[in-house]
Amino acid sequence: MAFEQELQQARAAAQRAGALQEERRERLDAVEHKQDDSPVTEVDRACEALIRDALLAAFPSDGFLGEETGAHTGHSGRTWIVDPLDGTRPYVRGIPTYSALIALEDGDGPALGIMHLPAMRQTYWAARGGGAFLNGAPIHVSATGTLSRAMGSALGHIQKADTAAGRSLARVMGAWDYAYGFMDAYSYGCVAAGRLDVCVNLLDKAWDCAAAACIVREAGGRYTDIRGHANIYHGSIVLSNGRLHDEVLSFFHDSTDER
Repeated sequence: MAFEQELQQARAAAQRAGALQEERRERLDAVEHKQDDSPVTEVDRACEALIRDALLAAFPSDGFLGEETGAHTGHSGRTWIVDPLDGTRPYVRGIPTYSALIALEDGDGPALGIMHLPAMRQTYWAARGGGAFLNGAPIHVSATGTLSRAMGSALGHIQKADTAAGRSLARVMGAWDYAYGFMDAYSYGCVAAGRLDVCVNLLDKAWDCAAAACIVREAGGRYTDIRGHANIYHGSIVLSNGRLHDEVLSFFHDSTDER
């Protein structure tokens, strides 16, 4: 498989971060809030330091973009994109959908993705051209081809309710057969594994969705922002089985001025 060395190092780093998350979950000292009011703990920061040190030691010419520490510019043309503890709110509450997310981006977009959910004992991974896997077994997106039969998950319809994008998301959720509440990166894994058919998130940053973009694509699906661009930096992400993608995007035609 392409990127085999990178996969090996990234999986190991994600698993070490997951072990740290499990070790410290019951004895958190404090929960702080960042400027955007999202929570952060000492575990978020410790996991990012662990992952960053491991990846840059193995690949010192690469860049790094982490949720907690920001950007480090490399000179290889590649960047590691990391959310060290995705789902801090669930983590603090003991909900098991939190994870460590690692992606590698090159000039052609997300090339590698790891989503490690330690409490659920699930690790999703993929590399460009090599397929997608869950705990070592190949996974594939669903074959659902009718939106009215789709099971989907969404985030942002409340936070963006007074915007065109939020109203569009509410309409598309009404067109699904069943709409789940968002379950962090676990929702994205469910799309890759064919358990859900589509996810739409209006609040995503690159570190939230870069790994999933690679994994869903390699599982046979598709990712874009709500405007249809294969981009992880525009603040929204649509992940689907591919068959439903264009129909989902059609709901956002009146909100393409919003990112």
